[in-house]
Amino acid sequence: MNKKLPLPETVFPQSLAGSIGLRTLEDKHFSDWFQPLPFDIWTGFISEHPGMKNGHEKDDAMRILVLTTLSKHFDSLESTTAKRRFVELLPLASPCLPFDTTTGEDNLSTFKTAPPNELYLPDTDLSAFSGLQTFHKASKRLKKEGVSDAFLLAMGVRKTIKIEFLFLHLDTLNWNSNPKPLIKYLIDADLSQQDLLKLRSTRYLPAANDQTAVYAPSQLYLKDKDLDIFPFVKFLQWPSNESMSVAARNFLLKLGVRTEPPLSDIMGYLEKESAKSIDARDDAALTTALQYLTQRLAPKGTYANQFRHAKVDFLPCIRQNLETSEVIKEVKSPSTCYFNPTAMVMGFSVLDPMLTDTEQIGIRMNIHRDPSCQVLLRRLLQLVDIAKAKLDHLERQGTKIGTEAKEKDIEKILVLFEGVFLYLSSRTSDFQKRHLSELEKKPFIPCKCRGGRLQFYTADQVFFVKRQPEGAAGGDSIAELLFQQVEYSAFLSFAGVKTEPSLEELFALMMKKPDEVLDSLGEPKYKMLLRRIAADPPFKRITADIRSAPFLLGYLIVDEDESEGDESKARSKAQYILAKADDIHIVDNAFLRRQFPMLISPMEQTLEEFYRRIGSKYVSEVVKKNFEVMGSTRRGTPLANSCADRIKERRPLLLSPSITSRPLVSNASTILDNLEIFQADSIRAIYSFERSSKMINVTCCSKLTARKSIAIFITNNFELFDLGSCIGDLILQHCELKDAFFLTSLLEASIGTLRNRGFPVDRIVKPQPPAKEAKAEPRKETTDITNRETSSNNSRGSRSTGTVKDGSADAAITNPTQPSGGFDTILKNMYPQCDISKIREMLGPNPSKEKAAAVANELAEELNKNVTGSEHENKNGTETDTESMLRAKKEKKSVLGKMREGLNPVRGIGGKMPQILNKRISGSPQGAGGGAGFDGRGKSGESHREGRGVGAGQGDDAESKGREDAVQKSLEAMLQQSIQSSRSVNSSGVASQETLLQNLPEGIDCGSNGCEVVPAQNIRPFKGPYGNFKSRYGIRVMAAASSTLEANEAFGFLSNNFDAVDKFSVVIGHLVQIFNLGLGTVAIYYDPNGNTIAFNSNKAFHFNLRFFHAIHRHDWKSKGCYSYWYTVFCHELAHNLVSAHNKEHGKYTESIVMLYLPALIDFMTQNGIA
Repeated sequence: MNKKLPLPETVFPQSLAGSIGLRTLEDKHFSDWFQPLPFDIWTGFISEHPGMKNGHEKDDAMRILVLTTLSKHFDSLESTTAKRRFVELLPLASPCLPFDTTTGEDNLSTFKTAPPNELYLPDTDLSAFSGLQTFHKASKRLKKEGVSDAFLLAMGVRKTIKIEFLFLHLDTLNWNSNPKPLIKYLIDADLSQQDLLKLRSTRYLPAANDQTAVYAPSQLYLKDKDLDIFPFVKFLQWPSNESMSVAARNFLLKLGVRTEPPLSDIMGYLEKESAKSIDARDDAALTTALQYLTQRLAPKGTYANQFRHAKVDFLPCIRQNLETSEVIKEVKSPSTCYFNPTAMVMGFSVLDPMLTDTEQIGIRMNIHRDPSCQVLLRRLLQLVDIAKAKLDHLERQGTKIGTEAKEKDIEKILVLFEGVFLYLSSRTSDFQKRHLSELEKKPFIPCKCRGGRLQFYTADQVFFVKRQPEGAAGGDSIAELLFQQVEYSAFLSFAGVKTEPSLEELFALMMKKPDEVLDSLGEPKYKMLLRRIAADPPFKRITADIRSAPFLLGYLIVDEDESEGDESKARSKAQYILAKADDIHIVDNAFLRRQFPMLISPMEQTLEEFYRRIGSKYVSEVVKKNFEVMGSTRRGTPLANSCADRIKERRPLLLSPSITSRPLVSNASTILDNLEIFQADSIRAIYSFERSSKMINVTCCSKLTARKSIAIFITNNFELFDLGSCIGDLILQHCELKDAFFLTSLLEASIGTLRNRGFPVDRIVKPQPPAKEAKAEPRKETTDITNRETSSNNSRGSRSTGTVKDGSADAAITNPTQPSGGFDTILKNMYPQCDISKIREMLGPNPSKEKAAAVANELAEELNKNVTGSEHENKNGTETDTESMLRAKKEKKSVLGKMREGLNPVRGIGGKMPQILNKRISGSPQGAGGGAGFDGRGKSGESHREGRGVGAGQGDDAESKGREDAVQKSLEAMLQQSIQSSRSVNSSGVASQETLLQNLPEGIDCGSNGCEVVPAQNIRPFKGPYGNFKSRYGIRVMAAASSTLEANEAFGFLSNNFDAVDKFSVVIGHLVQIFNLGLGTVAIYYDPNGNTIAFNSNKAFHFNLRFFHAIHRHDWKSKGCYSYWYTVFCHELAHNLVSAHNKEHGKYTESIVMLYLPALIDFMTQNGIA
């Protein structure tokens, strides 16, 4: 502390303290006596000192020294509390502070003091208030001596004038030119909340370019170029050459000066400006104002979440006049316009494209991008009504407007709706099915009809135009000919328009408008459509409407004879018309058809079966037959007896269900057992159809006798075919010509021939019990019904005149008195190279049927052992037939041999057939089914004949070619019956275990264990993109599921390659039609493992997509593809008869291939498959 400062009386004088010494004074032993002077006690002392209270000039130096000491101590204090307590000790109310003042013209300084609260800091700028009052500032000497401003402010020295003084003189101040000093003063002023409130509401600030008034801070804006567009904005006057400090800006904002106008003011300006006419409106200013507003409507913008003006019309929009295509400018509210410009095509108002970034404007002003789905559909129907009204107006105008103008108006409507559907397609993802319920029954799709008229259709009445790939052959599709077509549209597809009509839709149209469909398609395509319907009928049951609808093609055939020189040539002309099923007849007898003019069905099996199902009848059913037996009738004549014997003998074959292709009547067996045969002089048939009748002489008929039994009448020169036809009418539910021909062949062919063809003739070889020897008596001569001349008085020469000629069985039957029961003769005929005595020795006396069968097997095994001997060399003599066949089997590996199928056991025909064990193996058969065998003419005689089907082989050399053809036709019928016995695919899949087929015939390569392994199959349904577990064309789709990994792989492959499934289903579907099967009998599956190409499960067929995808996915319309899968299909069909891969299976496969090959060729030719 300065020694010049005044001290209290209790303080040691400086001289005494110096003599005692500071060390002694500070000794702790003397602390109870004296201690250092505390600064607070000195401060209290000095505050009451006269020099600090009186303010005399003489104490000026001392006051300056005291103030300096007090300021330093104040500045050394750290806490605000300590500073506040220290200030309370100071002489605040005393004139202790000196201030400078000037008087006179020479500005002479005079000395004065004043209390702290009456003075201002030395550096305070009070020029803004000059002239109002004299303001005193603390002496500058204080700052020079080290007194801080903070200490002075703590004592009460003011930095600014009192706010009361400012408010008192506020109206007298003039700030129009520069309010900067005032703002600067107010920044430094100690303003209370009440002061700030008064400053915000008082008008005292000038506006730029406005000298007429002053404004409150809230009425003015800080200068901003972006606000120049708003005429209602007034900026605060500020020196243009001086920038505003951050402190000044913040203080002005605190007072209420604005930087952004209120949203209500901007909306008022926009509404007022938009309401002006187009000529008076300032579009540039309006656009700039909208941009300004849009920017501040951003998520963190000034007006975020404040916009509540959805119904205020202020937005410049455009709208298209749908009738004139003129663009109209208008003003709309955010709730009545949209910002997607493509919505204009439907007549909606959209934001004017002149506005920059219309999308941002739309989003931030809550404008919908597009109309809602409901609004769109209502507008679509409104457009339809408007278009229909326009069309009605054009119709009423007639020729007044001209054809060209009318065409232009129609074209405008089509173009309009093309744009509408294009826009709606972009909105397809927003629609749901429930939204489109309004359109289901309403025509809304315009199409130009063939006559040039424009008409609207429902979604189920039109289809998309099917684009042909480049280079593909042209041609009108059924959909194009029958239905209206439109270009593809995603919206129309969602609304129900399809790429092509379903079979149900085509059938419904045929039912409703058959004549129009026929006129549009023409007869060939109409028939093709009937084939599709017949192959997969689009109805569950046949209703009365279907039966009575005239949608079936009926043909009226006119038979004519044309003369060409000396020869006449039959020619038929056919006329087609549409008729109902009951009026059309199925030709099962061409002879009866030629007798009467009648409508007949197309002569195709598929269509005939379809017509029959709907209600058409066979010609033989509608043509009534009545027979008149002329002249006398005789019973027991040689001819009648021979005929009766033959019928009795062949009875088991005639009644065999596995041979006949038609179902038998329930009492067929009784009919044949009680049948009577009469010989008549002549027989006349009376055929009647509707009101016409014809009489023709025939050679055989059946009638009821007086005893109500059935009798067959034959003439002397009767035809065996008439007998077969007559028996067919009696025992079959329906007998067609092929059935009659088949029955005729059973009656006419010899037992040997039938055996060689594979017929179960053992049914009629019945050994007789031994009888006592009797003297041979001449047998009564009978007539041979199989060898007759047309004359009635003689018959062909024969060594057994008066017997029915037959094969090997006849000797045993006609000579039952032999010791061996006749079996020796039978076995001799079967094995002519064996000695008869050896056969009798092996049979023994009175052999049973089982014994005869055992001997037959022994002989067959013995012959098979010797078949490779030198006596059976081939013609070249280099290798045996057996060696040749084995070598061929090893070299030939066809697709049929490579297939491994999982089969449920299928009961086949034949099993163990002793009758074929005697056949020798031929190295080079001369036809399908051809072979060589012993013909009974010598020990080693051979007969090579060209086969014409399964079972073609050796027979009587005297048999005619027609008889062999009859047998072949009967076997073809058997194959067809087996194929038609195919069953539907199990909808739940297939789960079969691995199977071993034991005891396979010699020559089948089955590995070392002698068994054929049939792989296990485990497949389950695959739902697919159509949701019905089927392909597009209705074939079931499945996937292998032996394990989870395999199932995932199969399901993934099908999901990614379902287009291959649809292609494969087309191929398989066409093959199904060729075999006259239903689509339900086949399935497509995918198995990523194994070598199974296809398999037959319970007579249902499954085809592996993996092989189709690998081989034919790129050329699935080629002959190679169809030939490959046709062969595979035939292979699987043969398994309906035989399970194992043996000779029988190969024989049946080849026969099926040949049987249906013409149909395959016709199909590929008609469909241009190359």
